[in-house]
Amino acid sequence: MNFIQSLFIIFAIISIGIACQRKGLFNNSQVEGFEIFLFKIAMPCYLFSSTLNHDLRVLIHSQYIFSYLLSFLAITIIVFSIFSKDNASSISLKILASGYVNSAIYTVPILTYLLGNPVAGILGNILQVVLIQPIFIAILSFINHKEKSIPRKILTVISSPLVAMPILGLLCNYLEFTPPQVITMTIQNLGSSASSIALFTFGLSLGSIQFSKKNIDRNLLFMVGIKNFIHPLIAFFIGKYIFKLDGYWLNALVISASAPTAFIIYIIAKQFSIEQDMIKTTVAITSISSLISLILITLMLI
Repeated sequence: MNFIQSLFIIFAIISIGIACQRKGLFNNSQVEGFEIFLFKIAMPCYLFSSTLNHDLRVLIHSQYIFSYLLSFLAITIIVFSIFSKDNASSISLKILASGYVNSAIYTVPILTYLLGNPVAGILGNILQVVLIQPIFIAILSFINHKEKSIPRKILTVISSPLVAMPILGLLCNYLEFTPPQVITMTIQNLGSSASSIALFTFGLSLGSIQFSKKNIDRNLLFMVGIKNFIHPLIAFFIGKYIFKLDGYWLNALVISASAPTAFIIYIIAKQFSIEQDMIKTTVAITSISSLISLILITLMLI
């Protein structure tokens, strides 16, 4: 299957989700059911199976890890420079909105269909939820004094199925422990449709987006441009010229960097009552513009 065919399949699944949402085929509780199944069962099972079966020497790719983190650091510096007059909490949320990508519902399925291998998306997801997210939650908690137990909050993040299952898969892989076949087959079957469900759910989310002109300003457009276009460009130059990535890993890094802002950033903004409307709109617009950047990147890969 070539890039064009893979891209067509990706857009077809997303378009079906958009059409279903526009036609009102699913009510809000049913859409929420899709999301719960995806985030708490299907995708965690998929990540477990992938980390369990992949060669650790391939999965733990140091150059990719450094490229990923350095790209995020570059975005942090850019956002801080542009919004330096804002308060620390607002800057922290803007950094996350500009650099924290939607791995589970976008990057992993896109890499699965487009490059035939989700390993870079899995690695990126682990870096985000185990390293980046806890650090920023700790920073926001310290600034706002709204979270009495930072370690407990971090433990809650790490113990969620989307985080715990790939870590458990890595541990079993490292210890060369294979669970009973009936367990591995059950998990594998539950996760086998995760990529399609993720893209379909992404389409449902896009179909429900409604924009208001009053929510769109210059700062928001700056963040969208940084997330969907500046981030992948920076990732490309860092990956190619600093860490000498090529082939699959370079392509995966650029595609991952172009992904939309993760919805979890809106949840964090809501928890701390910081920039809620702007972050929600950023998630929505980057979700749409990510499809444009994906087409451009795919044309470059052909």
